[in-house]
Amino acid sequence: MEQEKTLQIIFEEALEQKNISMEKLAAITEIPKRYLTAIQNTELNKLPSAPYVRGYLKKICEVLGLNFQEIWEIYKKELSHKTSGAFDKLPINRFAIHRINKKSVAAAVVGGVLLLFFLLNFNNFLGKPYLNIENPKENLISTFDPVINFSGQINPKDKLTINGKEIVTDTAGNFETIYELQPGLNTVEFKVKKILGKENSQIKQIMLEMATTTQY
Repeated sequence: MEQEKTLQIIFEEALEQKNISMEKLAAITEIPKRYLTAIQNTELNKLPSAPYVRGYLKKICEVLGLNFQEIWEIYKKELSHKTSGAFDKLPINRFAIHRINKKSVAAAVVGGVLLLFFLLNFNNFLGKPYLNIENPKENLISTFDPVINFSGQINPKDKLTINGKEIVTDTAGNFETIYELQPGLNTVEFKVKKILGKENSQIKQIMLEMATTTQY
């Protein structure tokens, strides 16, 4: 009986058949390479929520000519296998949890109250939302490459937009997205917004130089 193919093998065969590298697939789908690798290996801790992953898989299947429903079922099956293995506990561990249940509940209540107090004060009294842009570092740069990779970090609870387009971050607040430049000066606004409305924005200006040929 033929062994069922894993998601990793299916993607590798499709990429080889289409003669597409992971870097090129990331550029075509506008999905960061690290997410493509995490999807391929069903690494849940490195991925955003399921609706985003479902959308990513649709894009990948369109490019590679794969059946989305079949790929989605394989992904869910592999994910279920990994999570059930990771969280399955022996009965003795379950009994141990029951023995410390009251203390755990009390600690959770105290911790929850302190956390709620901190969050309320942070949103109401502290400064602007956190925004760190790793690339580009400079506020004004020039390049001959029409495509640039923006990356950086924000608080994962906040909302990030680049020129009005919402950008999805991972669970740690890291973001990475490919942006197509227009010839000449490109003005790009990074804006982070808190739930209560406080904002922080940074402007980057990128000059796309057009290559010229020398005539002899």
